[in-house]
Amino acid sequence: MTEQEFRRIVAEKIAYYRKRAGMTQIELAQKLNYSDKSVSKWERAEGVPDAYVLTQIASLFGVSIGELTSRQDPAAADASRVHRTFVPILAVGLGWVAASLIFFVLKLAIPDFSRSYLVFVYTLPVSCIIGTVFACLWYGMLARAVWTSGILWSVFLSIWLTFPTAKVLYLLILCAVLQILFVLWFLMRHRAQKSRRTK
Repeated sequence: MTEQEFRRIVAEKIAYYRKRAGMTQIELAQKLNYSDKSVSKWERAEGVPDAYVLTQIASLFGVSIGELTSRQDPAAADASRVHRTFVPILAVGLGWVAASLIFFVLKLAIPDFSRSYLVFVYTLPVSCIIGTVFACLWYGMLARAVWTSGILWSVFLSIWLTFPTAKVLYLLILCAVLQILFVLWFLMRHRAQKSRRTK
């Protein structure tokens, strides 16, 4: 990539993300403590902001520096972000649709069965497993920790509501210990990732 190509890419990205945010060149310049002439110059590919200003611009628009400087079409990056949001929601939603169908079939087939509501309770761990899979594919450590905790507590709830005896409450202690171990594990992984990034 030549310097002129790089300037053109950065110019197009700054203009695209500025317009997407509904900002004028003057508003962007004010947020960066620069003149609107500088922003105009960047968007005409007559110059490139320094690394610090690029970091500020990326942070302001909620994108990475890589997205500001790569050849990838920003509209495609936006579509990918939308895809990452809606695919997990649709997958979890399909699980709940299936649970609703099973619930209604049970109600029709066995009208006196009073515990058919457990179908929805059992859907909770399934939803959390789906969420964990997508968190591992597309999201960070925090999302993984939340969904994994969801699996733990929804399984506990399922067991407790299926076998409502006092002894099941002993599972609560086990779940609490496992939750503490999950938190420690994810904190350790998070620190390891942070230290790898700084090296």
